[in-house]
Amino acid sequence: MGFFSPTSRDDRQSAAPTDAGTNYLLWIDGVGTWLVYLQETLRIGGPGKPGSSSPLRSEWADLALLSNLSRHHATITRSGESYYLEAHAPVLCQERPVNDRVLLSDRATLKLNQDTILSFTQPTALSTSACLEFTSFHQPQQRLDGIVLMADNCLLGATGENHIVCKNWPGSVVIYRQGDQVLCRSRQEIYVNEKPASQGAVLTPGCLVSGPELRFRWEVIV
Repeated sequence: MGFFSPTSRDDRQSAAPTDAGTNYLLWIDGVGTWLVYLQETLRIGGPGKPGSSSPLRSEWADLALLSNLSRHHATITRSGESYYLEAHAPVLCQERPVNDRVLLSDRATLKLNQDTILSFTQPTALSTSACLEFTSFHQPQQRLDGIVLMADNCLLGATGENHIVCKNWPGSVVIYRQGDQVLCRSRQEIYVNEKPASQGAVLTPGCLVSGPELRFRWEVIV
């Protein structure tokens, strides 16, 4: 699978520099597209008005799904090492109604209204980051394979303990925060924009990370 990018070269050049307060899309060759979400709070709701600036969000929600949901249907909040789900409209967590707020556990199934289902996971005890995947067919306007709620790092590799499983990769890559920057490193030989990056390199909007049998692009998203 080749790369496909929603932003032009001019857009990438004018985008903000690395900033841990901004969110990103990972376009992973042969794997798919993931949203790397850095904020502590994620508002989930229905679609916004036409012409919204981002295909992933609306006026009322950070993640706007093409589904019959309330404008602001639910909120997921990271607090320390824990994640909480707050319901603003009908939500089931593990088939139990959520009347106010509930602590999320690994492999929790979230049902919003009758048919919109998300899966919450924390693949490894070595990271407080978590993942959301679309169990039902409901998606934002721009198709995603999943969302990483990135606390400290995001692990990419072939095994199930990674946040994003890349089955054919020969090794792992870790994306991590350092101050207000986001960096990546790996035990294998990797490059960022063709410069050696195995010991750690800052990811800038639009940069290309490559290595033996792996390649992904890091795109800023508003």
